[in-house]
Amino acid sequence: MFSSNRKISARVAISLLWLTFLGVGFEAFSQVLAPKRLSTPVFLDSMKRATPVVPKVISAVGINADSTQTDSLQTDSDLKSTVKYSAQDSTVMDPGQQEVHLYGKANVTYGAIILDADYIRLNWKTNEVFARGNYDSTAKKWIGQPIFQDNGEKYDTKELRYNFKSKKGFIKGIVTQQGDGNIRGTTVKKDEENNMYVRGSIYTTCNLAQPHFHIAARKIKVIPEKQVISGPFHLVIADVPLPVGLPFGFFPVPKKKEIGTSGIIMPQYGEEPNGRGYYLRDGGYYWAISEKINMNFTGQIYSKGSWGLGVASTYAQKYRYSGSFNARFNRNLQGNEVKALNRPRNDFSLTWSHAPVPRGTSSFGASVNIGSNSFNQFNEFSTTRYIQNVASSSVQYNKQFGQFARMGSSIRVNQRFPDRSKETRDSLGRVTNTDPGALDAGIDFNFGVNQIAPFALKGGTGAWYESFRLGMDFSGGISANNTKVYADTSTARLGFSLFNPPAVGTPESGAPTTYALNSQSLPEFIKNGQLTGRFSVPISLPNIKLFRYINITPGISLSGETFTKKFKYEYMGNNKVKVDTLQGFYFANNVSFSASMNTRVYGTFFFHGKRLEAIRHTLIPSASFSYVPDQSNLFEKTVVNQRGDVRYLNRYRTIGGNLTTSGTSAAGISWSLNNLFEAKMRPKSDSTGKQFEKKSILDNLSLNGSYNLLADSLKMSDISLNANAQLFKNLNFNFSANFDPYAYVKDELYGAVGRKINRWSFTEKQGLARLNNVNVALSTRFAPKGSDKPKKANTPNTEEQQRLINANPDAYVDFNIPWTLNLSYNFGYSRQGLSKGTTIQALRVNGDFSLTPNWKFVFDTGVDVVAKAPSITNIGITRDLHCWEMSFNWTPFAGSGIRANNYSFEIRAKSALLRDLKLSRRRSFYDRGSF
Repeated sequence: MFSSNRKISARVAISLLWLTFLGVGFEAFSQVLAPKRLSTPVFLDSMKRATPVVPKVISAVGINADSTQTDSLQTDSDLKSTVKYSAQDSTVMDPGQQEVHLYGKANVTYGAIILDADYIRLNWKTNEVFARGNYDSTAKKWIGQPIFQDNGEKYDTKELRYNFKSKKGFIKGIVTQQGDGNIRGTTVKKDEENNMYVRGSIYTTCNLAQPHFHIAARKIKVIPEKQVISGPFHLVIADVPLPVGLPFGFFPVPKKKEIGTSGIIMPQYGEEPNGRGYYLRDGGYYWAISEKINMNFTGQIYSKGSWGLGVASTYAQKYRYSGSFNARFNRNLQGNEVKALNRPRNDFSLTWSHAPVPRGTSSFGASVNIGSNSFNQFNEFSTTRYIQNVASSSVQYNKQFGQFARMGSSIRVNQRFPDRSKETRDSLGRVTNTDPGALDAGIDFNFGVNQIAPFALKGGTGAWYESFRLGMDFSGGISANNTKVYADTSTARLGFSLFNPPAVGTPESGAPTTYALNSQSLPEFIKNGQLTGRFSVPISLPNIKLFRYINITPGISLSGETFTKKFKYEYMGNNKVKVDTLQGFYFANNVSFSASMNTRVYGTFFFHGKRLEAIRHTLIPSASFSYVPDQSNLFEKTVVNQRGDVRYLNRYRTIGGNLTTSGTSAAGISWSLNNLFEAKMRPKSDSTGKQFEKKSILDNLSLNGSYNLLADSLKMSDISLNANAQLFKNLNFNFSANFDPYAYVKDELYGAVGRKINRWSFTEKQGLARLNNVNVALSTRFAPKGSDKPKKANTPNTEEQQRLINANPDAYVDFNIPWTLNLSYNFGYSRQGLSKGTTIQALRVNGDFSLTPNWKFVFDTGVDVVAKAPSITNIGITRDLHCWEMSFNWTPFAGSGIRANNYSFEIRAKSALLRDLKLSRRRSFYDRGSF
């Protein structure tokens, strides 16, 4: 009886034990928070790896599975998602404590929360997870320390506790990134809104384990993707605490964008010893408004009282348009000392570029570059803009109406800045210039009907009259300039002397030709404005093929113009001509006939040399004929001197015009000869698989001129000669010259230039033709072999980054190229008639070389051969300090004394956008710190 009872008890015990394990297996996949407890619960040390009760994870059907398989705890009313967990080594269940212990590359996933660590303890009763790493005594380091991720935010920690239900946590030894900054702390509390409260914290933009610099604070609060707020903090560089800090800190942390993140722009330090003194320049704030637009606010301050402000922006709308904007204002005090009596000079500059993406039937574009006359000289830090003497601006709008009509309008401003060679400086350093520069501004509009073929039949029959086409164009505008009013004493330009100073005239010798534009001179500027209107009806006649190879294109044009001013000429005797300016509306029209002809002629010279097989010469002759039967309404016949010389002078556009003597009719022939030379050569090796290859010898050699058939004298125009070629693979050659075929004689009425007579230059022993001007330009670039080959970037530049590079190609330097050297030589000679010629010669050298992968040396210098003096010279050195960059720039020589000996020094943390570029930003060599 007793033994029987013992056997029954054994069976019952075995059955209960089996059911218990089945229950535990099912509990592991459910979210029941109160499982049936064992009579003798098993307690595990949470900090030591225990001998597993279940060596492998039990699946939902009670079959042993591989330990790397993922299990899950099903959801209930407390949790909103399934808790999934896995471990590479082992998974241990503790039903008494309602916990799961995961060992070896453990992972727990709950919705957007991912936790990885060497050891994780999951409690399904309290919904809490604990994670830590494991110390490897052999390698003597911690491995598998917890990595916590929540909605893409990543946290590297030493130890972590987190509650899935309350979303609160406690972390030890955190390292995380917020925007462009890294945050580290000894202890962290995390609330249900994902905010973090960090003690013993540092904040840095350096991503090294031992950062080069950081901000140290006792405690900070982190609001993810919004801001970092700190209590009292100080700056630490190279582990050395500095006495630099603030009682509190605020660091915006917006979402990372292609255009970078908003933040402070540290200023640049330097000195202008001959000008404004010591300075802090280009500091301010960068505002990343959105992926479409950003703004840059900067300022300048100088020790001698000058200051400046600037705002810049880039913007883009994908598939529609892109552009950039930059406005700057500087208030500069003249003189070497800060005195209340010093007269300030206000300078401004405005640049705007807007480029549409071709789409639809309308487009708006802008290229604006305007500024005060002295802005480039005193405020521009770019070498190119500093020596720039002209600036052009235009804003255009164009609209297409179907296939036949179109319209457009534009605003234009053209500037010529003052000639710095005419500057004078008084004892106080104040600068004056007798040349105030020139300004021409206008508003233009146009409307047109595209050419149509009124006699073309549907499907076309090929008849000659089907090629007959006509169209219509109407254009007009308002224009004004700041030409100064003077009585004329020099007749070199007009060919006659003026009896009285007209509304517009020719200046006295040595006097400025224009007036400064300001509030006082604005009425005169407006008064000089001219309203014009023009229409034309171009008619294209059928093309003619002559001898199979010559193309002839005839045409007819009807045109008319409207003016608001008219010049009336009257000879007053004593070599004086009186000019009256009449106000009103005047209309002039004419008709013209034209025909053009062109063909191509080829010639080949065979050599059959070792490499040179042949040279091919391509001759492209062209000629055009134009005839205007009557243009008497545009010109007025006038006697201009005591000899009775007669000129037909322009009635509307400008005084004097072209000094035409052709009368009321005009007919002329224009011609050109273009030449191309190419070589046919065998390749140096057969590796290319090509039998022959073409190489250009002379890209272009052209000769151009015209002949006036109805002129009574001086029928031949000047002759121009142009050539360009690429020699020796990397030497660019450009040549241009202009020749006058007529002779000159001395004449008091024409000054030093002399008077052109109707005799050939060679018959008067003045040469085959008189050289008016000649220009020669040579340039080359040297770099290590293979540096010109494109290198594939590890990650491509973003669209915004590439736009920055394309907009400022000279502002980026590639540290991968050890060195580059650019040489250019320019020679120019000009001479008018018998006057003395002037010569310019300039040699320019610029380049860079890397001393080490992190050091770059840049230079830009030149020599004015005629003046025997160095031109503006800039020297720059930059050092890549990983998360910082340092640059020093010096200008030892300059065309202006104010520029000479200027220097600047800069050290700053890199910006987020530029640090990610595949090219390193050359901040100060040209566009910022050279001066």
